[in-house]
Amino acid sequence: MIDEFIGFFRRVFAHGENPFSRDYIHNRMRPPGAAPEQSFMALCIRCNRCLEVCPFGSITRAGLGPTIGTPYVLAERKACYLCMACTRLCPTNALESSLRNPEQARMGKAVINTSICYSHLFADRDALPRDAGARIGALCNTCYNVCPLQDKAIMLQGNLFPIVLDECVGCGICVERCPTRPKRAINVVPTGMGRPDESGFYFRKARKHFDVSRKTVAGDQSGVLKGDDLMDAKERIDGSGGAPKFTFPYEVDKGLKDWE
Repeated sequence: MIDEFIGFFRRVFAHGENPFSRDYIHNRMRPPGAAPEQSFMALCIRCNRCLEVCPFGSITRAGLGPTIGTPYVLAERKACYLCMACTRLCPTNALESSLRNPEQARMGKAVINTSICYSHLFADRDALPRDAGARIGALCNTCYNVCPLQDKAIMLQGNLFPIVLDECVGCGICVERCPTRPKRAINVVPTGMGRPDESGFYFRKARKHFDVSRKTVAGDQSGVLKGDDLMDAKERIDGSGGAPKFTFPYEVDKGLKDWE
């Protein structure tokens, strides 16, 4: 029991998992095809289908916090290999079901820390003073070699050091394979996960709706909504602007036959 308790806190405060860490926003991405974060938080029903279908085990569930239970990819642990299996199985379109082309995924964008990147240090060695570690660095280029979109998402400038291009989709394979430690020389800044201004959107809307309902129960009729106004208010609680469109691969018999 004690070992489990200690293990829990180790996972919570591990690098990349600690929400109080300044590195929290790095390398935590939504799966490919994710809707904008506000809509995603409303559409995702935490069904875990994307976790189960991922053949690489790249997707995991968020822990305590406003995003609890939602899927994400922690690139430092296991990157997304852009197989797009998760997009085919999402029942609410929180992950765009029509997305098939890996080049259209927009999970984030990689950023290189040139102060610790081996190749950048090697290329700039002549500019460094002799007493400042001028001989450190090597022609690594691991991020370029493992990138599934070579010369589109990342290229080698002067055949020496990597440069991230605008077509980077943020899959995080470069982060997973980067050899620098303890910090990675390349990290992904996500487009959705880790943004506190959007991640709590669903919960703020739900809380506001709860407060209005509580006033109504207490006898305050000023917040009572009826008819079309009530339906509009309910749609606004859903960040997508309307009811999620569920698609079922089978027909449902709505009759009462054999129910007894």
